[in-house]
Amino acid sequence: MDDVTSSRSLRDVVGDVAHDAQELVRGELALARAELDRKIDRAVMALVWVFGGMFVGFAGLIILLLAGVAALEYVIKPWAAYLVIGAIVAVIGGLLTRSGITMLSIDKLAPYRTARNLRADAQVVKGHV
Repeated sequence: MDDVTSSRSLRDVVGDVAHDAQELVRGELALARAELDRKIDRAVMALVWVFGGMFVGFAGLIILLLAGVAALEYVIKPWAAYLVIGAIVAVIGGLLTRSGITMLSIDKLAPYRTARNLRADAQVVKGHV
C-alpha cells in the first residue's frame, strides 16, 4: 500500500483535489438549483392562495354590501340570509389569504439544506488544509 501511495506524484494529488473540489461545487450548485426551484414553486402556489383568498374575500364583501342594501330597503328576513352567506364567504376568503401569507414566510422559503451542506463542506475543506 505504501508503494502505491508513494508512487503518486504531487501533481496527481493536486489534480485529484482540484477535480474533487470541482465536483463538490457542481453538486452544491445542483442542490441549490433544485431547492430554489422547489421554493419558487411554493412561492407561486402561495401567491395563488393569496390572490384566491383576495377574490373570495372581495366576493364576500359584495354579498355583504348587497345584504346591507336589502336590509335597508326591505327590512325583512331575506336580508338576514344575505348577511349570513356574505359573512361565511368573507371568513373563507380571510382564511385562504392567511394560509397563503403563511406559505410566503421567509422561514418556509429559506434554502436550509444548501446552507447546511455548505457549512459541512467548509468544515471538510478546513480539516484538509
